[in-house]
Amino acid sequence: MGTHNNIHVPKESWPSFMWYAIEFFVVLGAGLGISLNSMGFFTKMGFDSSMTVWAFWGIIGAVFSAYYLIVRPIILRRPILSKI
Repeated sequence: MGTHNNIHVPKESWPSFMWYAIEFFVVLGAGLGISLNSMGFFTKMGFDSSMTVWAFWGIIGAVFSAYYLIVRPIILRRPILSKI
C-alpha cells in the first residue's frame, strides 16, 4: 500500500503574515487596556469629553510607537515567533 504526499502539516501551511497580525492585535489590546485604565486620571484632572478622546487615542498611538519603533527593532532584534 502506497503513501500519499498530501498530508496536512500545520507548521508549513500557516501563513507567515498571520504572526504579524497576531502581534498587531496583541499590541492593540495592550494599548486599549492601558488607555482605558488611564482615562480616570484625565477626567479627575478636569478634561472634558472631547479632550479625553484625544488622550485616549494619543496613548494608544504612544504604545504603538514605543513598541514598533523602540521595543521591536532594538530590544527584540529578530522576528517574533520565528522558531515556531
